[in-house]
Amino acid sequence: MTTTALQALSLLNSTFIIGQAKFFAERLIRETSGGDVHAQAIRGFQLAFGRRPTTIELNKAVEFIRQNELMAFCRILFNANEFVYVT
Repeated sequence: MTTTALQALSLLNSTFIIGQAKFFAERLIRETSGGDVHAQAIRGFQLAFGRRPTTIELNKAVEFIRQNELMAFCRILFNANEFVYVT
């Protein structure tokens, strides 16, 4: 696999990824207490990366979700190197 800006933008803006991010956001809302942004961020990390976020990651994720929306956060998780590449 190569890593290019075009590849990253293609993945981020893919209609498939946008649709999956919507489904993922709906799942996070269902599996947490609806509007609990902290719980949504933690569950998102657990499902996407198989681990809990660090304190810094959690704080930044909560801030991002509050400023944008949960679906945008889900798109970011799907585009993260930790999600895309297996090491």
